[in-house]
Amino acid sequence: MIPICILAIEDEDDRAFMENLYMSYQRLMYSTIKRIVRDDWAAEDVMQSALVKLIDKIPLLKSRTDVQRISYVVTASRNTALDYMRKQARHGPDSSFDEIPDSDLSWGAVHEVERVILEKADFSALSRVWDRLDDRSKYLLEGYYILEKTPAELGKELSIKPDSVRMALSRARKAAYKLIAADQAG
Repeated sequence: MIPICILAIEDEDDRAFMENLYMSYQRLMYSTIKRIVRDDWAAEDVMQSALVKLIDKIPLLKSRTDVQRISYVVTASRNTALDYMRKQARHGPDSSFDEIPDSDLSWGAVHEVERVILEKADFSALSRVWDRLDDRSKYLLEGYYILEKTPAELGKELSIKPDSVRMALSRARKAAYKLIAADQAG
């Protein structure tokens, strides 16, 4: 069954695109969310919130390759679930996800040079070392490069200054490059 948030999309092409996306990745999204949010009812709420965020990004999703789209959908699902868990910890278990103010996932400007480097990067090399990166580095790299969050948005989520996010991103990139170099050398 197609969620109401998708059926409410006015543009027919966008609605058809989101219906196809939902049908293709529904199980993947739900399993990603369920690994973080154990409660079935809460997982359904998180799924709806993730879909709303994805609906806001339809033009971007349409412009991505299938691999990039899958990565984006998984990352959005994972981060929505993590946001839910953080908000639950702050506001208590009796709070509804809908009652808690949603974090802004606006796209912001990403430097064109970094975009070109990212698009030309060897994703298979990064995927081989991804599991060896620490959680903070993964979160920063996903947030900045896949979800295209600004340093201000990431700083707000991590409770650090935007300038500190830039340094943390630099360290995360260096850690990834170091692991890739070691993987390629050995």
